[in-house]
Amino acid sequence: MPFLLFMAFFLGSAMEVFPQSAHSFYLKTSSSSPSYSQDSLAIETAIDQSKKLHRNEHDEEEEYKLAEQAISRSIELGDTLLYAKSLDNLGLLYRYHQRYDEAVPLHAKAYKLLEKQKSAKLPKMIYANNAGVASRYGEDFDMAVYYYLEALKIAEEENDLRNIAISCNGLGNTLIYLPGREEDALAYFERSLEAENKRNNSLGVAMNYLSIGDYFTEQGKYEKAREYLDKLLEINISRKDTFGLGITYEYFGQNFFLEGKDLDKAQKYFELSKELFVKLGDLHKQADLTKREADIFRQKGQINLAEENYLKAWEMAEKIKSKGLIQDASYWLYIIHEQRGEHQKALAYFKISENYRDSLALMDQETQIAAIEKRFAIEKKESQIELLEKDKDLQQAQLDNQFNALKSHRLVLILMVILLFTIITITVLQFRNIKAKKKANDLLIAQNHRISEQKDQIEQVNQQLEETFEELIQEQRHSEEKRIKLLESKFENRIQSLALQSLESQMNPHFLFNGMNAVRWLVMKNKNEEAKEYIDTFARLLRMSLTNNRKKAISLAEELESTNLYLKIERLRFDGEFTYQTIISPEVRTRQVLVPPKILQPVVENAIKHGLLPSRNPHRKLIIEVQYAEGQVTVSVIDNGLGFGSTRYAHHEPKPDGTHLGLKLIEERLLIFNQQHADQVSFHIKANLDSEGQVLGTIAEIKISFSEAFDTV
Repeated sequence: MPFLLFMAFFLGSAMEVFPQSAHSFYLKTSSSSPSYSQDSLAIETAIDQSKKLHRNEHDEEEEYKLAEQAISRSIELGDTLLYAKSLDNLGLLYRYHQRYDEAVPLHAKAYKLLEKQKSAKLPKMIYANNAGVASRYGEDFDMAVYYYLEALKIAEEENDLRNIAISCNGLGNTLIYLPGREEDALAYFERSLEAENKRNNSLGVAMNYLSIGDYFTEQGKYEKAREYLDKLLEINISRKDTFGLGITYEYFGQNFFLEGKDLDKAQKYFELSKELFVKLGDLHKQADLTKREADIFRQKGQINLAEENYLKAWEMAEKIKSKGLIQDASYWLYIIHEQRGEHQKALAYFKISENYRDSLALMDQETQIAAIEKRFAIEKKESQIELLEKDKDLQQAQLDNQFNALKSHRLVLILMVILLFTIITITVLQFRNIKAKKKANDLLIAQNHRISEQKDQIEQVNQQLEETFEELIQEQRHSEEKRIKLLESKFENRIQSLALQSLESQMNPHFLFNGMNAVRWLVMKNKNEEAKEYIDTFARLLRMSLTNNRKKAISLAEELESTNLYLKIERLRFDGEFTYQTIISPEVRTRQVLVPPKILQPVVENAIKHGLLPSRNPHRKLIIEVQYAEGQVTVSVIDNGLGFGSTRYAHHEPKPDGTHLGLKLIEERLLIFNQQHADQVSFHIKANLDSEGQVLGTIAEIKISFSEAFDTV
């Protein structure tokens, strides 16, 4: 989407924190002390150096090192605002390197640290907006909306047009992804545009023209989109912004490419954009635009030129170490050679594509694990600082008690001196009275003895207090060690379950929205019986889904039942535009075959959406066959739609990352299932061809190696 590609276009409006105030959150540090000033200056310097290093040299490892040093020092110094700023700075570096899962919690924590402070409104707006941007890029749209709205609320209270524009633009780019919220997205874009016009900020105006133009392109309103792109072009020409012109030409090309009416014009705009990025020396954009030109040649049927440009894009991607672009180019080279019938070359490119795709997935997983470990390290250091504070408090208490004891001893000594002086005076006065003198001496001896006993008692009490405080310190340390070990155990468990959690969280809510809209349509058409039947079937399907999702494996019979409920719902929703049939071979015992939950529904959904519904065949049909052959149970999903790899199906071909989200989810679920069950399930999709090589539709096969799951005849 637009601003993932357009990040550098608005770097000039990047958000920075200017106001600073010193106050503690762990340590009671005096902001007026020389040591405090030196430490805070060192933290600010580390933050600035990490940013300069990113802009000038792109030394990723050194950037992170400096940013992490700033965090550690701010924790030790105990300044909340510096700590929040350091966290936000590391989050920005992660975001610049597209490590969004690591960036979001850092921005969010920076915002939470200052959330209750009324005086830190500008930093709160900045950190909340940064959390929204990182969440949007990481496709966590609910979280993005939350933080953008938090930033917008503060910006409206302060009448801060700059942050109102930033928050509204971010909300627009987030809501455009959510079904049914497109008009809300446009409203936020227009509000952001209004704020930028009031500020007379041409860069912000250009940014919103691009957003609105891309919005209309995505809605299929291509001419309306070009009206805004024309305005964007005028601004960038007047600004003499070479980078902005390159982005503008790129989006013109994308507009004509998606419209599909004038591919030559799309190609022309891509060429203009690439020429500008060649002048700027931006190899990343050159590689991406070369790949886009290859897509156009492929759409136009100029396969040789498409192959040549995919190879060029690959070569540039290797220079910039872009694994995603290499995987993309090798995937389409695999498709080209497969269509030519050059199966050996196609297989070689397919393996390369899969290897890079697996490498990217592994890098994502390692990145998430590293993020968890780093967050744990920060929290552990915070816990250590708290423990040191408690130790210091106990030590101070000991010193106070000892001081009080010394004061008591001094008082006793003073009293003794006074008493002795009194006795001597009395003795001198009563010198002539021997009896009185003797009596006075006896009294003095008795007094000294009692004082000695009191002194011994005081020493015993002090010793007991010291022992008690020592026990308290040891007990506190033991408790903190237990808590740290518990934290380590929790983080290790979280790392181990990360792979399965990431797969289970990928299902999108489109089916729920479509289901509710279908019921609404039936009720509006007074088709109450059909609506009741739809709701009953929908409820059964949801109940089965909630039950099955808690299981690592279910029987094939349950999966077939769930899939048939889904087919019934889809047939009702599309008013019987297709028929379906399930054929189960009698020798297969489906209740004894174990499969991961929800492996058939995405295949069936793909067949309906991209095969049957776009087809002009008047007798559209989908068949599910369950058979036994060669030691395997095979579940085949067969449709007579457009067909895998056909020209009309090209717009709906699997995406370069493997296939549509549902099919990709199947592959990832099977990967984990097979690791736990000795490679028992495989998945394959191919074109259904007749004897003359004509495409009759598509066949998707799921093969299960369960010899005990059927009766041999």
